[in-house]
Amino acid sequence: MSIQDLLDRAAIEDTLHRYAQAQDQNAWDLYDTVFTDDAAIDLVGVSAQPLKAPALGQFLKDFNATRLSGQHLIANTLIDLDSPTARSVSEVLHVTLQRTDEPTQLRVSEGSSLYVDTWHRSEAGWRITHRVVTQKHLDERVVEYDAGFITTIEAGAATDWFSTTWFRKTS
Repeated sequence: MSIQDLLDRAAIEDTLHRYAQAQDQNAWDLYDTVFTDDAAIDLVGVSAQPLKAPALGQFLKDFNATRLSGQHLIANTLIDLDSPTARSVSEVLHVTLQRTDEPTQLRVSEGSSLYVDTWHRSEAGWRITHRVVTQKHLDERVVEYDAGFITTIEAGAATDWFSTTWFRKTS
């Protein structure tokens, strides 16, 4: 494996993480660095037609309007490089807390998926040209939380961690 292969793999994994952070932190400028302009996303079993990346982004933004918090963990990624293209398969675990009409009740969604991605490297870096998403399992339920705990979650979810001194290096 060459140094360039290692750099390409690191760049692909970084792009996968930018996707998760975009959705989990409402950092939509990161989302814009993940897909090519004409990328197609197939949601197996959910949508008959592939979505274009901007349509998926808008769906996620709309979904996040009532989401209190969420976390996507992307792991066990296998990457097959054939530069300037690549393919990858990643395991995804996700937990989402969605608001309900009751102020102390939240809908919890826990699941796992696979992302099967086709990649292209350009001057802008590695970008996904096609993604297939398959759901492996999904567990949804409503839970009751103390109002103080919900306030704590809200505070953490509303913080722009990328611009805080917690994230930035200070001299």
